[in-house]
Amino acid sequence: MDQYFRRNTVGISSVEFFWGLGFPVVMESTFLQLFLRNLGASSFLIGLIPTMLAGGIAVFSLLSGILTGHLEHKRPTVIAVHIAGALPLLSFGILLAVSGFTPSILFVFYCCYALFSVGIGFILPVWQNYLVKIFTEQRSISALAVMWTTQSIAKILSSYLILRIVERYSFSAAGSSIIFISVGVVFLGGSFLFLITHEESGPTPRAGPRWSTAYRRSSIIHGFRSVLRNRNFLLFLGTDLEFFALIGIISFYANYATEHCGISPAMASGLFVTFNYLGGITVNVLLGWFQLFTLKGKYWITKTLALLAVPLICIICRPWAFFLASYLFGASRSTRMLVYAPAVKRLSGMDDATHYFAVAPLITLPLSVSIPLINGAALDRLVDLGGWSYRIVFLAMALLSVASLVILSRIDSAALQPGPRKQEPS
Repeated sequence: MDQYFRRNTVGISSVEFFWGLGFPVVMESTFLQLFLRNLGASSFLIGLIPTMLAGGIAVFSLLSGILTGHLEHKRPTVIAVHIAGALPLLSFGILLAVSGFTPSILFVFYCCYALFSVGIGFILPVWQNYLVKIFTEQRSISALAVMWTTQSIAKILSSYLILRIVERYSFSAAGSSIIFISVGVVFLGGSFLFLITHEESGPTPRAGPRWSTAYRRSSIIHGFRSVLRNRNFLLFLGTDLEFFALIGIISFYANYATEHCGISPAMASGLFVTFNYLGGITVNVLLGWFQLFTLKGKYWITKTLALLAVPLICIICRPWAFFLASYLFGASRSTRMLVYAPAVKRLSGMDDATHYFAVAPLITLPLSVSIPLINGAALDRLVDLGGWSYRIVFLAMALLSVASLVILSRIDSAALQPGPRKQEPS
């Protein structure tokens, strides 16, 4: 596979450049927080956004694993699910341009976002497995580092465009529709760039039981059993406590900055995201391309720094504090994205880890769904405390990050080293 390293790296990076242009709008987005607040959404409804995304990923990743785990060639499926994920946002942008802010527009947005969440759920397992399938294990981290860096550069460009659009149009229907239509278009166009990549030909599929519904059902049950017996993998999933705690902060800190720290909405919706992605680029270059530290060591460094950033924004209500916190949050989250797919494959011990990728979001579902909702409900309940309502919630998330570091210390480092893979039983 090394002879296709450059071609495949260019292919996946091209896709992520286009999708990176849209991510600052729809995933853990400061723009989305302010857009929904402009429509009159409560903190609970704003917290529902990451909850819907997590629920869609958990439930439909499992279904995606059942439907695609047996496929020898995954590229056509990867393209198809990416196209499907782009359509709801494009549809919402067109509808918003035509109808404007109608009384039902908030409901329509949540319906479209729910469909987008379903699409991401279908995308993740087959896409993650495809990424580690088309590279050798020794070079996958380097390839993913290039991919994530490219995505981060696109996100920075997008953040600048969002800043300019919000400055010019505020959160008007015309300006917002331009943003959502653009997101749908770049997602849709970027999906076809997987055609650049080369997928190794696998063995000729066998007819009969391997393709039956009963086989797929039994294989996902086998996947569940394999995961539940894998102590190091379960501990690795436990470290996502910090990942979801950061989501619980990022989902609300733009509103905290604009409502209680005197920071402009344009700055919060654009520059916060820019610094977040600069942190990601730093991680992908130093920890990814240059391969500094072990997989476990990468987690130790960035998770600890992100933890220290939480009390910073609680104590210092200045733009530079939010910029630095955004940078460190981005570094921690990018480390997780960089390490996740290779670590899952290594901990699974399998050549094809689709079932591990499919089952993992379901195991972490209680955390991914509950944390943003609980935070949103708490902010609504503590609204009379003003800025302290946000500080209390953020410090609670810091405690969860501490627990994540304790879990990280219990993972066997040797299990994260490259090793021989096993074929899934036929």
